[in-house]
Amino acid sequence: MVDWNDPDLEAKLEVVSVQLLYAILGLYGWEYIRSSHVEIALLRRQLPFRWPLLSYITARFSFLIAVILHATQSSPFYTSVYCQSEYFFWTNVAVCCSTTNLMIRTWLIWKTSRVLRCLLVLLSLGHWTVLTLLLATARASTQNGVCVTHFVNPAYANVLVIYSTHFAFMISGYVMMMPLPSSSPLWKTLMKQGVIYFIFNFLANLILLVLNRLNLNLIMNVIFGTPAACIWSGLSLRLPHDCI
Repeated sequence: MVDWNDPDLEAKLEVVSVQLLYAILGLYGWEYIRSSHVEIALLRRQLPFRWPLLSYITARFSFLIAVILHATQSSPFYTSVYCQSEYFFWTNVAVCCSTTNLMIRTWLIWKTSRVLRCLLVLLSLGHWTVLTLLLATARASTQNGVCVTHFVNPAYANVLVIYSTHFAFMISGYVMMMPLPSSSPLWKTLMKQGVIYFIFNFLANLILLVLNRLNLNLIMNVIFGTPAACIWSGLSLRLPHDCI
């Protein structure tokens, strides 16, 4: 039987967590540079700024800031960062904006249904509300270069995971009902992205929910949080130009 509260095991998990963080920094940094054509086009004024890009750019910058700040805590160039804002605020803003990106794509296509558009907006506001409540009650601090969660309201955490999964499922369903011919390249792109996002969103949320339910130790409760956020951000930021 594994003693998850053994100090030696926790020290090893901290090392694994740091190594995982650097892997995510490299992966997301590569993905960010590879997909930076939107920012470059905006800076060169080749692409006019439109309001849907606000959520897109916010999600990209938020998660990039989160992983950089988190990585500096365990690097040789240690920088003192307030873990509460570094881990919870930036990471969760990136996660919520990633879901909002998918909602915006669906919202832009459904021009003929005001009811559905209003419903999508209300669901997105509900997602942000649950996130805000979680952020307001969560407590975290840095231990040996690792941002460790000391307290998360279990009710808000469970609601956020379940809400995120159902929200992604509903968006995928709305994509399938879009008033576009199934032969349309845009319909195929959105359909593929919506289904893939839902599958990975569901798996990531399931792992987070199981680990929080098991409550093995503080590190195990959050060790998959950053990888999950990387998955959500990376998938939702593959934005087709037709939806910008």
